[in-house]
Amino acid sequence: RPEHFEPSRPDPLYRHDRILLALCGVGSQAAARTVHWLAAAEQGRAAGALWINIGVAGHPTRALGEAVLASEIEDLESGDRWITAPPAAPPCPLDRLLTLQHPDPSYRWQGLQEMEAAGFYRAARAYAPAATVHCLKVVSDNLRQPSRQVSGSMVSDLIDRRVQVLEDLIDQLKVAMR
Repeated sequence: RPEHFEPSRPDPLYRHDRILLALCGVGSQAAARTVHWLAAAEQGRAAGALWINIGVAGHPTRALGEAVLASEIEDLESGDRWITAPPAAPPCPLDRLLTLQHPDPSYRWQGLQEMEAAGFYRAARAYAPAATVHCLKVVSDNLRQPSRQVSGSMVSDLIDRRVQVLEDLIDQLKVAMR
């Protein structure tokens, strides 16, 4: 659990030991701005760091609360696409992740759907190799339970329930970096 709030930043930054958790707000540009701010604030330590974007995403059929690691990220606005480098034995299923400008209540694309990953990934890859940049999403909505039912407290609860998956991912990535 993060213990220290960093008030010098427009969005909250929490610290616990060597882990930083930055809240970036909604959208690809907000995520990219936060990555660039963190990289500058960490003065050169960004290259040796793990960069993990954790958040929620919709999916047409996956169950609410399921943790999923992005195997591919596509920015539907720009058409940019990246194949990620997940660990050999990821702690959760892998799936394609699409970054949209606005939620799509029809869930017409197969894969995870959200609004920040492309901005995060594009920016983080400027500072770190693919093996250390990942997007972990928890399913918050689907065709049966659409995004209009998602609330801030629901998002917090869904992510809290998947903290162990995040910790397992971090442990695997640290081992791979040695």
